[in-house]
Amino acid sequence: MILTLLVLLTILFIAIETQKYLKIPSPITLIGLSYAFYYTFPNMVLFSEETFAELVLFLIPILIASDALQLKLEDLKKNTLSLFYVAAFSVAISVGFGIFTANTFFAEYGLSTGAIIALFAMVLATDPVSVVSVFSSFKVPHKLAILAEGESLFNDATALIIFMFVAIPMINGVEIGAVDIALVSIKVIFFSVIIGLLVGLFGVFVMRLTQDPMSELVLILLTAYGSFEVAEHFHMAGLLAVIVGIITLNTLTQKSFDEKAKQVKKARNIVNRTNQSKKIFSTGFMSGITRKLSSDVSHIERHKQNLNYVAVLALLANTFLFMSMASIVHIDELLKYQKEILLMFLITTVIRAFMMGTFGIVSNLTRDMTNIGVRWWTVLLFSGIKGGLSIVMLQMLPKGFEHQEMFEAIVIGVILLSTVVYALVLVGIIMGNKRAFDEEVAQEVH
Repeated sequence: MILTLLVLLTILFIAIETQKYLKIPSPITLIGLSYAFYYTFPNMVLFSEETFAELVLFLIPILIASDALQLKLEDLKKNTLSLFYVAAFSVAISVGFGIFTANTFFAEYGLSTGAIIALFAMVLATDPVSVVSVFSSFKVPHKLAILAEGESLFNDATALIIFMFVAIPMINGVEIGAVDIALVSIKVIFFSVIIGLLVGLFGVFVMRLTQDPMSELVLILLTAYGSFEVAEHFHMAGLLAVIVGIITLNTLTQKSFDEKAKQVKKARNIVNRTNQSKKIFSTGFMSGITRKLSSDVSHIERHKQNLNYVAVLALLANTFLFMSMASIVHIDELLKYQKEILLMFLITTVIRAFMMGTFGIVSNLTRDMTNIGVRWWTVLLFSGIKGGLSIVMLQMLPKGFEHQEMFEAIVIGVILLSTVVYALVLVGIIMGNKRAFDEEVAQEVH
């Protein structure tokens, strides 16, 4: 276990430093080093097959919590319709397109409708960690970042709900009609949101009882894992509950930190005015102001550090998932299904391009949606990098599933292609439009 952790940390360190100095997106380095390590030390077993599925499920809350902490409720309110379109409506329509195309291009395999839905849910799920890691190296407009990162996060929730509550039951022989799908989706979304909200509010209540930074970090993790476990216990969408729970916790606690920031600004103004004027305050008064200022600044900085700690844990979890790909599907299996992989990659790319294109048209005609042009459309298109959740869903397929090998090869192959192709193209688009994006960022700040 210690050896596994050492390998993970080493690969993660190299990936972070490579992105920092060479601007190569960390997911590309993670995947490259993972496969290099696996084929350099083929006899080294990092995890057993018996525990792997449980380990993968264990990582979901921390992966989602890290990305949910980046979103503010105010931004979500402003972009509700836009995010609903790109993360919920688009995924559902894309799965519908997938059923049609799969029956055309994969007819030889005789895939059932449930199997097709499961396959497309896996390859349509995006990776928020990868998207955030790419954006972290560049300046992009805040609204564009919210759309891309929010779409990746809620896209995952939609894909997982479709996978778990529609595809898996159908694979297991349960007949589900359109009305059943609608009713199940509404029930799952409603109760998952309620569970996340309640756990998040409880986390806020406990957070206000402590001023210790380490306790705050633990409470963030407790909220994430608590939301997930409660939702899963009642057979709801744990991932959606985590998103709601963390956003609730972060939104309400952030208000107190914003208030502290105002107090810090006020205290600094008092100190500066005192230093610049001849008016003399008592030593005790100035000493109290200074102590309060130091305490508030320290508390705010430690809160920011806690968010960074969660981000590091998420990167470590994502590294584990990328490393697992090498052991799940070998190069020879990827070559065996190379036609299917390339075909699925092209299909999902075309579907995503079409859906983001329709989003651009609809958003530009709707007052309450964010307007996007061709430049933003290309960024949103290539922000669809696949990753961790797709690997998680692979582990949820029923035991003895007849197309297991092919599905694993296709999903891992699409992850590899999207990570390399999408990430590099995305970096190229952002760098090629640097001046335009800088101007938009400056306008937002103004």
